[in-house]
Amino acid sequence: MRKVIIIDGTYFSGNYEGVLLYIVAQDTQNHFYPLVYYVVDKENDTSWGFFFRKLKAFVIDELELCIIFDRYVSIANGLAKHYPLAHQGVCMRYLSENL
Repeated sequence: MRKVIIIDGTYFSGNYEGVLLYIVAQDTQNHFYPLVYYVVDKENDTSWGFFFRKLKAFVIDELELCIIFDRYVSIANGLAKHYPLAHQGVCMRYLSENL
C-alpha cells in the first residue's frame, strides 16, 4: 500500500438513516482497498474521534503519511488530534466543485 489514504463520509438514503465513515488506500497497481468503515448516527467530532482512535491501531501517524479529505471540520479536528505528523491534503474534486 502507498502511504496515502482517503477519508470521507456518505449519508444513507431511503429506509436507513445514518452516515458511513470510511477510509480507502491505493496500492502500487492503482487498485483501491477499503481500510476501515464505520456507521454512525451523524458526522461530528465524537464519531470521527472514535473512528481515528480505531484507525491508529494499524495506520501509524508518521511524516510519510498523506491524508486526503474534503475539508469537513470534524475530520480536520480529528486529524489534528490523532494524526498531527501526517500531511493533510484536500480532494481536488471537492475543491473544483465547491470553490
